[in-house]
Formats: sequence, C-alpha cells, structure tokens
Amino acid sequence: MYDEGYYRYREATRDFRIETDLLYGMLRPEAGSRILEVGCGGGAFLAFLENKGHTAVGVDLLDEAVRVARDAVSTSEVLQADAGNLPFGDSSFDRLVAHHLVEHLDDLPGALVEWRRVLAPGGIIAICTPNRLYESPHIFEDPGHVKIYDRAELAEVVDLAGYAVDECITVFPGLGADRLSVRAGVPLYRVFYRLPYFRDRGRSLLLAARRE
Repeated sequence: MYDEGYYRYREATRDFRIETDLLYGMLRPEAGSRILEVGCGGGAFLAFLENKGHTAVGVDLLDEAVRVARDAVSTSEVLQADAGNLPFGDSSFDRLVAHHLVEHLDDLPGALVEWRRVLAPGGIIAICTPNRLYESPHIFEDPGHVKIYDRAELAEVVDLAGYAVDECITVFPGLGADRLSVRAGVPLYRVFYRLPYFRDRGRSLLLAARRE
C-alpha cells in the first residue's frame, strides 16, 4: 500500500501542503536548529525544510519510505529506525515533527518519552494526525491505523509524557459532504477553525508542545 506512488500523490495534495506550513509555524525553527522528522514517509516535509534553508534528519520504519525519501532530498539524512527506539543520543535535536504518524503507533506514550529523550530541554515537538471527531471518519480509514485521537485525548497523552502543550487545533471542517469539505473546507480552513462549532471537528488535528 505504501509505495512510491502513494507517497508522491499524498504529499502533493493541497491539504498536505497546508499541514506542512502549519507544522513549520508550530516548530518555529531557528537558524541552526537540529530538526528530526519521525515517520518521514516520502520525504516531502524534509524537502520543504531544505527549501527553507534547514538541514534535517528523517527516520522511517519502512524500507520503501526510506528509499523514496532519500531520492526526494539533497542534504537531509534519512535513516531506517523505529519511532520508539531512535538511534540518537540524548538531547540530539531542538525540534521534532511527526506528520501523520502517531495514529500508526501501538505505544504512543512510549514513543513520546523516547522523543523527549532525544530533544534538548525546551525543544519543540509538532504533531499532525487525523481527528477522531471529524464527521466523516471513513475518509481516513486505513488498516495501519491503531488509534485515532481527539484534541483532549492527544493533549493529555502528550502532557503525561512530560511536555507542556502550547497549541492544539483542528483544521479542514466537515461541511456535510466529502466533496464540499475538500473543495471548500480545505482552502477556507482559516475561516472555520476558530469557530466554536468547528474548533474540535476539523479533519486534521495539530499539536505543538515543549519539552519540560
């Protein structure tokens, strides 16, 4: 299922690009920030970071993802590794991002503790994942998904792992029909995501937190 065609299609979509911009804003990387992407997929976020002037490191468990990501980047390093057992020393990174990864993890609390280990004090993590409260959950059904979170659930597990949550939002509202939600809800997400009804119900859930 997760072949090169999948990664190239998924990472070229408008919603993926918007999520990438939002995650970058949440990370707030500085010049010289050491950035790690866990679950780097086809390497689109790493390539985005390179275009912003950063050199990053990506890890993924899947052979195909590692191969495709390496082809997508110029200066970033891509390694094969498990999200819960990273081959890096303590405090190796200043920023860590997980873009559509946490829903695949059997042990998110354990992974978050491992991510905290490789983050320097005050380091920032940014997470994007599907939102359990979205009105059409079938749109992100995937046999590889282990658990889908809502805002409160994700914030709680991150907090318990030793982080201070700075921001937790959802974007891409459900507008009663999947086609309308994609055509209008995605480009107009900024209009909706602060409205009370849509605040908890957007399709994608994004969280930023600091290592305490």
